[in-house]
Amino acid sequence: MTSLPAPVAGRSFREQRGHRLGGCLHQMRRDPLGLYTQTWRDCGDYVRLRVVPGINCYVLTHPDAVEHVLLKGHKNYRKPDIFYKSVGLLVGNGLFTNEGESWAGQRRLAQPAFHSQYLSQLGPLMVEGARAFVREQEGFQGRVIDMVDGMMKVGLRIASTTLFSADISGDTDAIGRAFRIAFAHISDRLNSSQLIPNWFPTPSNLAFAKAKRLLDRAVLDLIGARRDSADQPNDLLNILLNARDEKTGDGMPRQQLMDEVLTLLTAGHENIGAALSWTWYLLGLHPGVQEDVHDEIDARLQGRSVAVDDLPHLPLLKAVFEESLRLYPPGWGELRETISADEVNGYPIPARSIIILCQWVTHRHPGFWDEPERFKPGRFLGSAAADRHRFAYFPFGGGPRICIGMQFALIEGPLVLATILQRFRVELVSDHPVVPDATFTLRPKHGLKVVLHPRGAKVS
Repeated sequence: MTSLPAPVAGRSFREQRGHRLGGCLHQMRRDPLGLYTQTWRDCGDYVRLRVVPGINCYVLTHPDAVEHVLLKGHKNYRKPDIFYKSVGLLVGNGLFTNEGESWAGQRRLAQPAFHSQYLSQLGPLMVEGARAFVREQEGFQGRVIDMVDGMMKVGLRIASTTLFSADISGDTDAIGRAFRIAFAHISDRLNSSQLIPNWFPTPSNLAFAKAKRLLDRAVLDLIGARRDSADQPNDLLNILLNARDEKTGDGMPRQQLMDEVLTLLTAGHENIGAALSWTWYLLGLHPGVQEDVHDEIDARLQGRSVAVDDLPHLPLLKAVFEESLRLYPPGWGELRETISADEVNGYPIPARSIIILCQWVTHRHPGFWDEPERFKPGRFLGSAAADRHRFAYFPFGGGPRICIGMQFALIEGPLVLATILQRFRVELVSDHPVVPDATFTLRPKHGLKVVLHPRGAKVS
């Protein structure tokens, strides 16, 4: 982060100064969602945020500003060094962190693995990942389970079977702990004004190093096993192994392949697990909506397993998942840095400014959402979505850097939900606290305790 002068022309930013000595850094670390929400309430859509004395960021909430940064003026915005130096510790130089022509080349290499026609073939593996969860719960209805743990395991099972053709969900506990340690470490570094070198043997650095070794070993073992195997299934890993840059004809270097696989595993495990967990939370809070979804699924499927071709005929189910992504987006904020000085809707922003876009706030903007705090899946039915500003809702980012796995998630989420809802009605444990944890990916801080009640006969 850099020291920024005050704007001198055009519109003037309102300023959120925070504490007289510490600025907003303490609250940014302790409660970022609360900070950005209060900042919008106090100061509006265009705010200069004093992080610590002499260091400022710009929080842009209006969808027009989001559109400018992510799409219209995207060439003048990059991910800041603090982002790469922190997140890159975990996923290296993968698609999530890379920039410029190098990123564009990586995107071209990976894109065939996310073509919609190919993704539709993965539907049966996604359904089987959810059915494995259903089988594990058979005979144990009525007991309290943690749905976050369950959905993380489903996400890991689906990510590994589609990406690697190998189910590594048996290691969910160890991998999940490693990710949480890594995310906490990254979050701490992103929100620190002074960084201790990662090689210095602090407890946090040592814990992160151990977690990173475990995750790297899991990925390297799978890549190595595939290279040594005569069996070469047509999965995402094989597509990446055989991909060639259309301009140079080169494939991915070993380290780059490892970075990409770990990036995809991170998103496929953590992001979808969090998104599904929040969807169960909202369905549990709204049993009437859950019953309507049951009726829609039963009428369409008539007891058979769900398939990708069914999704257009399950509009309420899809709308429930999209509304969950509005209220509880796993990726709840994005960082950018201006390359050159810019102007956004008349607000001048100096070069090398840190820009904060916050889905959590924009997705609740009352100028674009009626009753924004309410769970209303109907927002995503019929013409309602078409009439809305396209950047009032951006759970997967936007512009050229929109998440490459967006369609993967939008297929996987409803398939998993439909498979589990065919067999169970989900009831929340009423006295269990559900608090958003924005450490990195947005997930329920204390898990999500539920009881699964059986519905009718087993799905064939």
